[in-house]
Amino acid sequence: MHRAPPEQAGGMTIVDWIARTTMLVLAALATLALIGSLASVSNSPIGDAFPGQVATQDAPGPDAPPAPPTVRQETESSDAASARSATATVERILAQRDAEVARWLKALTYAVIALAAFAAAGVLALVRIGGHLARLADR
Repeated sequence: MHRAPPEQAGGMTIVDWIARTTMLVLAALATLALIGSLASVSNSPIGDAFPGQVATQDAPGPDAPPAPPTVRQETESSDAASARSATATVERILAQRDAEVARWLKALTYAVIALAAFAAAGVLALVRIGGHLARLADR
């Protein structure tokens, strides 16, 4: 009794199993990376979802009462206080900007991982298609 080789009998070789398992892992990796990218971008309200924006304090509305006039005394203590206030404001804005950049870099990293996984799955699929076409050409 003569048995046909596995590729002719419809059976799967070890290479087929490895290729299918690799495709499954790559598809899962790409899917999870896309979900991670979307989740890291959508962690904030939609108004904050644009790169380059930093939250600023809102100006008073047109019906807000005018601020009372203040008399500023030119002393060293007021200059030092205003310098500390300006430094604190700049540090707060820089911290917000750094957090925003980190959030976008995280999203871009996940997106690049997803693209790499999709590309690898595509290359693997093309190699498998080429192998099947080569077998058909040999018949």
